[in-house]
Amino acid sequence: MLPIDCDMFGFLWTTATVLFGSKQQLRKNTKPIPVRYERQLLGDSELTEQQRQYIAPLDEQLGALGFRPFYTFRVTNYVSNLVRGYQNLADPASCTVTIVEVRTNVNGLIAVKNSQVVNFTTRLSGEKELITRNMALKSLMDPPAYKIMQECPHVTNLATLKRMHDTKAASLGAPLPPPRDVQSVIGEFDKDHERFINFQIQRGIYQMSPQGDTFLLTDKAFNRGIRNHFNPFARRISPSKILFSALVGAVLPLYGILKLAPNMAERFGPASPSLFQPATLAILSCYLVAGALMGFITESQSYIWVMLITYIPAHLVAGWTFGNLPYSSFAFLVCYFVCQAKRKRNLVLQS
Repeated sequence: MLPIDCDMFGFLWTTATVLFGSKQQLRKNTKPIPVRYERQLLGDSELTEQQRQYIAPLDEQLGALGFRPFYTFRVTNYVSNLVRGYQNLADPASCTVTIVEVRTNVNGLIAVKNSQVVNFTTRLSGEKELITRNMALKSLMDPPAYKIMQECPHVTNLATLKRMHDTKAASLGAPLPPPRDVQSVIGEFDKDHERFINFQIQRGIYQMSPQGDTFLLTDKAFNRGIRNHFNPFARRISPSKILFSALVGAVLPLYGILKLAPNMAERFGPASPSLFQPATLAILSCYLVAGALMGFITESQSYIWVMLITYIPAHLVAGWTFGNLPYSSFAFLVCYFVCQAKRKRNLVLQS
């Protein structure tokens, strides 16, 4: 029989909490979607220095492709975001960069998330459009049939992303020209927002609020979010980062258990469940270093993933010989706080 150590107890408790108690927190932290977005157009001089530094590499990459900044606006009645549009008068595709920052508060624990998505869009006949984007998060929404989505979550080189878009667009027929003035772009955004909302209502993802002036996510969407919580690959981390975190999470703890702890026990005394024994501290240190590296390099905050790569290999190889301390949970906590510290430094929309 496998013993229930502190890590397993914490994992089971967390799983039960997420399954049976997270919907209330999701409802509390999810902002209503406005019927109509209110937008504030911004000139480059109105951006902060940090925001200009953030978008400068994007401007450079897109400039090399012939795309120039066309407009910049932020939505004032929803989450903190910034939308910057680009156009190339010789290209039927348009490009938008969307920066979104979300702050959540769960029982006093504040977490932030910054996401950046680059979209190339080509309009087609029949009110259809091809969208090629590099969004890292798996969407909770259902894709409408009129939006042909080409998901490239691991592509950061915008020339590669554009090339993939053009290859797909060439197989879909003659493109339609995009709007060339800002007001037409905003009108297109409003029309697309209304059309998208109506589709999600039909799919049971959105519902009208009791006040009738906003839309709310339904339990169907929250169930998908809970499902994604248990899917360690829902964030679409690149294969190289997955491999790195898997190696760090598996190798470092085993090094501490099989090599470092016996050396410390031989030098200072036998290992003990006590946190203050040198051998125990050696193992714990390896778990903490692994968590810090995963948080800094991969920005992965999934408890499921950390348990998967630090708990299972350690116990498969070393059994339960190294005590019952919640080593993997400590690794996750370090991973979480290191990742949050890095994300806070990268915020450009929220102070």
